[in-house]
Amino acid sequence: MARATLRDRSMERARRSGDIAPARQKNIGLLGVGFFIVSESMFFLGLFLAWFFMRNTSDAWPPAGVAPPPVVPAVLNTVIALLSTIAVFFADRATARDDRNGLIKGIAVAGALGVIFMAVQAVEFTDLAILAQGSAYGSTFTFLLLFHVLRVFVGVILMGVVLVRTLLGHFSSKRRLLVQATAMYWYFITGVWLVVFAVLYLIG
Repeated sequence: MARATLRDRSMERARRSGDIAPARQKNIGLLGVGFFIVSESMFFLGLFLAWFFMRNTSDAWPPAGVAPPPVVPAVLNTVIALLSTIAVFFADRATARDDRNGLIKGIAVAGALGVIFMAVQAVEFTDLAILAQGSAYGSTFTFLLLFHVLRVFVGVILMGVVLVRTLLGHFSSKRRLLVQATAMYWYFITGVWLVVFAVLYLIG
C-alpha cells in the first residue's frame, strides 16, 4: 500500500513537471520574440530620428522640386493592415479555443491581406522611383517603406507556415507558441506601419 502510494505520488510529480516544461518553453519563446521586437523597434527608431533630423535641418521639407507621394495608397494600406490585425487576433483566439477552422480562416485572411498590402506597396514603389533619386528626402522615405515591407514579407511567410502546420493538425490550445509569436510580430508590424503612415504621410 505504501509503495503504491509513493509510486502514485512520483507519477503525479512527473506528470506535473511534464506540464510545466512546455509552459516554460512557451514563456521563453515568447520572451525571445519580445526581445526581437524590441531590437527591431530600435532600428525603426533610428530611422525616424534620422528623418526628423533632416526635416528640422532643411529649409524646405520636402525639398524644392520634390512632390510628396500620394496619400491614397497609404490610407488603403492602413485599412488593410488594421483588417489583417483583426484577422490575426481572431485566429489566435480560435487556437485558444481549439477551433481549428477558425484558425485556418483567420490566418488565411490575414495572410491574403498581407499579400495585398505588399502589392499596393509595390505599385507605390514604382511611383517613388523618381522621388528616391538625388534627394535625402526621397532616399530616406523609400528606405523606410522598403524596410517595413520586408518585415511584412517575413510576417506573411510566418502566417503561411502557421497555415500549413494548422492543416497538418500541429496546433492546439496547449500547443500554440508559433501562432502566438506570429500574432505578436504582426501586431508589431501593424503598429510600426501606423507610425510610418503618420510620420511620412500626415506630418511629413
